[in-house]
Amino acid sequence: MDNIIYKDYASWKIENHEVIDIFQKNGSVIYDRLDPVLSVLDYVYDHLVEGNEVDEDLDTIFKAGFSYLHSQFETIKIYFETLFQSQCDDFVNYSEMVLYLLYIYDIRTDMENNEIDSDVEELNELETCIENMIMERRNDFDYIKGQMNDTLKIVFNKMNYEYVSIIDIFVEIAENLGIFIYEDDELLIGKEI
Repeated sequence: MDNIIYKDYASWKIENHEVIDIFQKNGSVIYDRLDPVLSVLDYVYDHLVEGNEVDEDLDTIFKAGFSYLHSQFETIKIYFETLFQSQCDDFVNYSEMVLYLLYIYDIRTDMENNEIDSDVEELNELETCIENMIMERRNDFDYIKGQMNDTLKIVFNKMNYEYVSIIDIFVEIAENLGIFIYEDDELLIGKEI
C-alpha cells in the first residue's frame, strides 16, 4: 500500500482547515455536502495512524474519496476566494447555487463515464444561468430551483439508469463503517435530570 496518499491528505487538511472550519461553523450546506466524504476519509486515516492495517477496499475508497474531495473543494475555493473574496456571509447566500453547479459537474462526469453525451443543451443553459446569477448576485433562487428540477428530469431520462451521487455512496459507506453522520439529537421533554 502506498502511504503517500495519506500524507497528501494530512497536508491537504492542514492547508484547507481554515476554510473547512469556516464552512462548518457557519452551518454551510457546502460543509454538509462534503461531510460524508470527510468523515469516511478521516475514519480511514485515523485507522491507519492508530497502527491498524487498511485493507484494499478501504484503500480504494480512500483514494476515490480524496480525489473527489480535492477536485470539489478546489472548485468551491475558486468561488469562495475569487467571487466572494472569502466573505462567508455573502457566500452562504449563494452556496446552494454552488452546490447545484457541483451536482451538474457530478452528473456530467457520470454521463461521460457511462459513455453518454454530456453536452445537453438544457444542462448547458442551466449551468450558464446559475453562474451568471452568482456573478451578478441576483436572487432568482426559486426560478433556478424550478429550472434545476425540469432540467434534471430531461437529463435523467436521457441517462436511462438511476443516478446515484458520490455523496450518497459515501453516506452508505459511512453507515457501513459505523459512522452515523445524520444522527438526530435526542430531545428531552420534561424536567432536565
